[in-house]
Amino acid sequence: MNATDAGTGALVPAPSPAPSLELGTTAARNGTAAGRLLGEIDLAATPAAVRLARSYVRELVGQCFGADRSELADLELLTSEAMTESVLRSRPRPGGTVTLTVLHLDRFLRVEITDGGVPPGPPRPPDDQLPGGGRGRLLMQALAADQGAHRNRNGTSTSWFGVPVGERWRRP
Repeated sequence: MNATDAGTGALVPAPSPAPSLELGTTAARNGTAAGRLLGEIDLAATPAAVRLARSYVRELVGQCFGADRSELADLELLTSEAMTESVLRSRPRPGGTVTLTVLHLDRFLRVEITDGGVPPGPPRPPDDQLPGGGRGRLLMQALAADQGAHRNRNGTSTSWFGVPVGERWRRP
Protein backbone atom coordinates (compact mmCIF):
# COMPACT_ATOMS: atom_id res chain seq x y z
CA MET A 1 0.00 0.00 0.00
CA ASN A 2 1.43 3.32 -0.93
CA ALA A 3 -0.44 6.39 0.26
CA THR A 4 0.29 9.98 1.06
CA ASP A 5 -2.58 10.32 3.54
CA ALA A 6 -2.84 7.68 6.26
CA GLY A 7 -6.50 8.54 6.77
CA THR A 8 -7.69 7.16 3.42
CA GLY A 9 -9.55 3.89 3.17
CA ALA A 10 -8.86 0.54 4.72
CA LEU A 11 -5.41 -0.88 5.02
CA VAL A 12 -4.80 -3.51 2.38
CA PRO A 13 -1.60 -5.56 2.27
CA ALA A 14 0.63 -4.71 -0.66
CA PRO A 15 1.03 -7.34 -3.37
CA SER A 16 4.11 -9.49 -3.08
CA PRO A 17 7.05 -8.13 -5.09
CA ALA A 18 8.51 -10.00 -8.06
CA PRO A 19 10.58 -13.09 -7.29
CA SER A 20 14.28 -12.63 -6.70
CA LEU A 21 17.11 -14.78 -7.98
CA GLU A 22 18.37 -15.32 -4.43
CA LEU A 23 17.18 -18.61 -2.92
CA GLY A 24 13.67 -18.27 -4.30
CA THR A 25 12.74 -15.37 -2.01
CA THR A 26 11.11 -12.12 -3.01
CA ALA A 27 13.04 -8.88 -3.19
CA ALA A 28 11.92 -5.79 -1.34
CA ARG A 29 12.01 -2.32 -2.83
CA ASN A 30 15.49 -1.10 -3.71
CA GLY A 31 16.86 -4.53 -2.86
CA THR A 32 17.25 -3.62 0.82
CA ALA A 33 16.08 -7.01 2.09
CA ALA A 34 14.62 -10.26 0.83
CA GLY A 35 11.07 -10.88 2.01
CA ARG A 36 7.42 -10.15 1.46
CA LEU A 37 6.37 -6.50 1.32
CA LEU A 38 3.38 -6.10 3.62
CA GLY A 39 2.93 -2.38 3.16
CA GLU A 40 4.55 0.95 2.51
CA ILE A 41 3.42 4.50 3.17
CA ASP A 42 4.85 8.00 2.66
CA LEU A 43 4.30 10.35 5.58
CA ALA A 44 5.04 14.06 5.99
CA ALA A 45 8.28 14.42 7.97
CA THR A 46 6.58 16.06 10.95
CA PRO A 47 6.08 15.01 14.57
CA ALA A 48 2.50 13.93 13.68
CA ALA A 49 4.06 11.20 11.48
CA VAL A 50 5.11 9.30 14.61
CA ARG A 51 1.51 8.63 15.66
CA LEU A 52 0.43 7.86 12.10
CA ALA A 53 3.33 5.41 11.62
CA ARG A 54 2.53 3.60 14.86
CA SER A 55 -1.15 3.28 13.89
CA TYR A 56 -0.29 2.14 10.36
CA VAL A 57 2.07 -0.60 11.57
CA ARG A 58 -0.37 -1.77 14.27
CA GLU A 59 -3.31 -1.99 11.83
CA LEU A 60 -1.29 -3.51 8.99
CA VAL A 61 0.39 -6.20 11.07
CA GLY A 62 -2.82 -6.85 12.99
CA GLN A 63 -4.68 -7.47 9.72
CA CYS A 64 -1.93 -9.55 8.12
CA PHE A 65 -1.23 -11.77 11.13
CA GLY A 66 -4.33 -11.59 13.30
CA ALA A 67 -2.27 -10.19 16.17
CA ASP A 68 -4.06 -8.10 18.77
CA ARG A 69 -2.90 -4.77 20.15
CA SER A 70 -1.34 -6.25 23.31
CA GLU A 71 0.85 -8.53 21.19
CA LEU A 72 2.03 -5.55 19.11
CA ALA A 73 3.12 -3.27 21.97
CA ASP A 74 6.89 -3.68 21.40
CA LEU A 75 6.48 -3.27 17.65
CA GLU A 76 4.52 -0.03 18.16
CA LEU A 77 7.04 1.30 20.67
CA LEU A 78 10.00 0.61 18.38
CA THR A 79 8.17 2.15 15.42
CA SER A 80 7.57 5.30 17.49
CA GLU A 81 11.20 5.53 18.52
CA ALA A 82 12.52 4.97 14.98
CA MET A 83 10.12 7.53 13.48
CA THR A 84 10.94 10.08 16.17
CA GLU A 85 14.65 9.66 15.42
CA SER A 86 14.01 10.16 11.71
CA VAL A 87 11.72 13.18 12.06
CA LEU A 88 13.82 15.00 14.68
CA ARG A 89 17.37 14.24 13.55
CA SER A 90 17.28 13.62 9.79
CA ARG A 91 16.29 15.53 6.68
CA PRO A 92 13.10 14.58 4.85
CA ARG A 93 13.21 13.00 1.42
CA PRO A 94 12.44 15.29 -1.54
CA GLY A 95 8.84 16.37 -1.15
CA GLY A 96 9.14 16.60 2.64
CA THR A 97 8.36 12.94 3.35
CA VAL A 98 9.72 9.84 5.01
CA THR A 99 8.79 6.36 3.80
CA LEU A 100 7.75 3.61 6.19
CA THR A 101 8.05 0.06 4.84
CA VAL A 102 6.95 -3.16 6.59
CA LEU A 103 8.36 -6.50 5.43
CA HIS A 104 7.82 -10.10 6.48
CA LEU A 105 11.14 -11.97 6.51
CA ASP A 106 10.78 -15.63 7.48
CA ARG A 107 9.95 -15.48 11.21
CA PHE A 108 10.57 -11.74 11.54
CA LEU A 109 8.93 -8.43 10.76
CA ARG A 110 11.22 -5.69 9.54
CA VAL A 111 10.24 -2.02 9.71
CA GLU A 112 12.28 0.34 7.53
CA ILE A 113 12.23 4.13 7.56
CA THR A 114 13.76 5.95 4.62
CA ASP A 115 14.53 9.65 4.96
CA GLY A 116 16.93 12.20 3.48
CA GLY A 117 19.78 11.28 5.83
CA VAL A 118 21.59 13.27 8.48
CA PRO A 119 21.93 16.97 7.63
CA PRO A 120 25.43 18.19 6.77
CA GLY A 121 27.28 20.04 9.48
CA PRO A 122 29.04 19.31 12.73
CA PRO A 123 28.69 15.79 14.14
CA ARG A 124 25.78 15.05 16.46
CA PRO A 125 26.45 15.20 20.20
CA PRO A 126 26.51 11.85 22.03
CA ASP A 127 23.06 10.45 22.86
CA ASP A 128 23.48 11.20 26.56
CA GLN A 129 23.60 14.93 25.71
CA LEU A 130 20.41 14.86 23.62
CA PRO A 131 16.85 15.23 24.91
CA GLY A 132 15.65 11.77 25.95
CA GLY A 133 19.22 10.64 26.68
CA GLY A 134 19.39 7.93 24.02
CA ARG A 135 16.27 6.12 25.24
CA GLY A 136 15.43 4.99 21.70
CA ARG A 137 18.77 3.29 21.24
CA LEU A 138 18.40 1.45 24.56
CA LEU A 139 14.90 0.29 23.63
CA MET A 140 16.13 -0.94 20.24
CA GLN A 141 18.92 -2.90 21.89
CA ALA A 142 16.50 -4.43 24.40
CA LEU A 143 13.50 -5.21 22.18
CA ALA A 144 14.65 -5.57 18.57
CA ALA A 145 16.06 -8.85 17.29
CA ASP A 146 18.24 -6.85 14.90
CA GLN A 147 18.70 -3.28 13.70
CA GLY A 148 20.79 -1.25 11.32
CA ALA A 149 21.03 1.58 8.84
CA HIS A 150 22.53 2.20 5.45
CA ARG A 151 22.93 4.96 2.88
CA ASN A 152 21.13 4.37 -0.42
CA ARG A 153 22.52 5.12 -3.88
CA ASN A 154 20.08 8.00 -4.35
CA GLY A 155 21.41 9.82 -1.26
CA THR A 156 18.61 8.80 1.08
CA SER A 157 19.17 6.82 4.25
CA THR A 158 17.26 3.77 5.52
CA SER A 159 17.20 2.71 9.15
CA TRP A 160 15.49 -0.52 10.14
CA PHE A 161 14.72 -2.89 12.97
CA GLY A 162 13.40 -6.42 13.11
CA VAL A 163 11.20 -8.19 15.66
CA PRO A 164 10.20 -11.86 15.81
CA VAL A 165 6.74 -12.78 14.57
CA GLY A 166 4.70 -13.80 17.62
CA GLU A 167 4.11 -17.53 18.14
CA ARG A 168 0.32 -17.12 18.21
CA TRP A 169 0.17 -14.96 15.07
CA ARG A 170 -1.16 -16.83 12.09
CA ARG A 171 1.10 -16.91 9.04
CA PRO A 172 0.08 -14.90 5.94
